[in-house]
Amino acid sequence: MKTGYITDAEFGRVEVTINPRARRATMRAKDDGLHLTVGLGATEASVRGIIERNRAGLRRLMAEARSQVRFLDFHYEIRTDLLHLRLLPSEDGKNYVVREQGKCDIFLRPGIAFERVQESLGELIVRELRLQAQVILPGRLAALAAEHGFHYQRVGIQRSQSRWGSCSHQDSINLSLYLMTLPSHLVDSVLLHELCHTVHKDHSPAFWALMDKVTGGRAQALREEIKGYGTRL
Repeated sequence: MKTGYITDAEFGRVEVTINPRARRATMRAKDDGLHLTVGLGATEASVRGIIERNRAGLRRLMAEARSQVRFLDFHYEIRTDLLHLRLLPSEDGKNYVVREQGKCDIFLRPGIAFERVQESLGELIVRELRLQAQVILPGRLAALAAEHGFHYQRVGIQRSQSRWGSCSHQDSINLSLYLMTLPSHLVDSVLLHELCHTVHKDHSPAFWALMDKVTGGRAQALREEIKGYGTRL
């Protein structure tokens, strides 16, 4: 099986990612659906077997994920030390965006029917997250690489909802635009995680020893902390 998706009668579209480094299947329930990461050699039948064996638990996880979906209106805000994004009523009755590095104000006409524009408004916010990520994250990655002596080929920004970042065998790093919703110390932990993968391609003891070295012994604490955040608006 290749990276893609299957359709389940209960969960609908299930995104499946093939990860050569995965030693076991991992399952995440997000507001946009169920995400599975499996190792090489997985078949559609084995993936469906994983879903079936874990159906009760996945049902609970999906219910929790859907309950956390935030309604986008003038109360919505992203406020971290890297980005402040707000939805604000415009005084002239027009829709427009005012942005600068680390700040984005999305002005909307006061009488807008929010319940009708959730999808399009979500796409607009994602676009702004991408623009901010493209400005902020590459420089932050380069600075951390220089500080700790890492080398990588290139960096890209993606709309990944299955992982915060990834590093290819050619040392190209991809970062999720949803990193812009995290506190800066967790952003840096993800960047360092991917930089460590330029040295160790797996999650071996040597990898975690290197992560401890570059995070002042906080690798596992940071790993646990980021579990409280999700790749969603």
